[in-house]
Amino acid sequence: MNMTSPRNFRPALHFTPRQGWINDPNGLLFDGETWHLFAQHFPDDTVWGPMHWLHAVSQDLVHWRELDIAIAPDPLLGMAYSGSAVLDRGNASGLGRETDPMICMFTHHGDWEQQSIAFSTDRTHFSQYANNPVIANHTRKDFRDPKLFRNEQKNCWSVVLAAGDHVEFFRSDDLLHWEKTGCFGCQENRMGGVFECPDLFPLTAPDGRTIWVLLASMTLPRELGGARTQYFLGDFDGDTFVQTIPSALPMLLDAGFDNYAAVSFSGAPEPILLGWAASWTYAHLLPTANHEGYRGQMTSARRVSLANTSGGLRLAFHPIVPAFARVACAQAPRSAWAKVPLPGEVFRLRIAAEQSFAAALSNEQGEIFRFGLDAEGRFFTDRSAASSSCFSSDFSRGDMAVTKTPRTASGPIHLDLYFDHSIVEIFADDGTYANTTLVFPDHPYTQASVFSDAQITVEALADNQ
Repeated sequence: MNMTSPRNFRPALHFTPRQGWINDPNGLLFDGETWHLFAQHFPDDTVWGPMHWLHAVSQDLVHWRELDIAIAPDPLLGMAYSGSAVLDRGNASGLGRETDPMICMFTHHGDWEQQSIAFSTDRTHFSQYANNPVIANHTRKDFRDPKLFRNEQKNCWSVVLAAGDHVEFFRSDDLLHWEKTGCFGCQENRMGGVFECPDLFPLTAPDGRTIWVLLASMTLPRELGGARTQYFLGDFDGDTFVQTIPSALPMLLDAGFDNYAAVSFSGAPEPILLGWAASWTYAHLLPTANHEGYRGQMTSARRVSLANTSGGLRLAFHPIVPAFARVACAQAPRSAWAKVPLPGEVFRLRIAAEQSFAAALSNEQGEIFRFGLDAEGRFFTDRSAASSSCFSSDFSRGDMAVTKTPRTASGPIHLDLYFDHSIVEIFADDGTYANTTLVFPDHPYTQASVFSDAQITVEALADNQ
């Protein structure tokens, strides 16, 4: 890439830090008025380093305001790795004095990985609990990323923890003293790798059943597609999770390579997920550091539900985005291309087709990002030529540049693509297909095109956004 170029890759509608490195979202929480985003952060460089907890707040899940660092490394217990946050309504922990404190549970990564607590009575400034860790560990290498949740079945607090090749469940009455209640994953994992950043929450299936969703982000080598997130569907009895809807193949949260460590917001009126939009395979090389002084961004926040598909019950995603307004529309005749100009570097494309189609974003310099539905019924993306230069061979090589995902729906195709400077998010078939892909064209894309009897609509941000 031309390092002298003033190219601006910073997204307008996706969270990025003011400066420094960012990865996994932590402590996602809605307190009834404000959305809180915490995240793994190294403020002093644009590569991974001693992990802090960044803190940002939002009123709409789109526009964020970064606050002071919430949690810093401890000289004895180590770095502040991933975790979660809840509001301790009723002050069971006793840490809130006369208020309902915000409790952050996180992994202290030092000689060992152990679980600790930080708390806040004003939801802005945090103190670490004097008797950390609250779940000690002196035997296991991988024991991290606690996700807290209120356990209504047992009228207590529960946490799910990543523990190497499985997850473990613990319960507590006061968020400070914990006992183990169960484990899951040793036999059910279809991907291999080490579990990270688990999450557990219930959803209502189309037939009215309550189905529990267990998320598990998996560390995998680049030869296997890099780090990905899978999910399991089943039941939680208050002590442990059981997979009741098995799948021969892994069920992936996202068909793209750039959605990792997604977790849900505690306290939200409905399940909403947010992930880290990058892959460990090349995250340390992303070109945003060259001129903008940061590396890493989050996905859009997404409402999540359950839907029936030809492959069985699956998750469906609907992004939370600002308003868009139509600026151009074209119909591609059979065996021909239709082209429309793009309104800048933030836009939505809407494509409607009766059968397979190909589409692309491109510019006069020959950079092109391809996507569509192929003749074999597979959604595809191809970023191998999305930029005329390459900051990482892993980013643009074939097996991490191209995705092919079998469609699990039938009938007409409705696909939405959201583009924000350097991130592409695609949703189709009422959200049962989701694909998050980073692209870094040296020059802005200037036109969209579609081939084979399909309609393409371009929308820009509405005037008040």
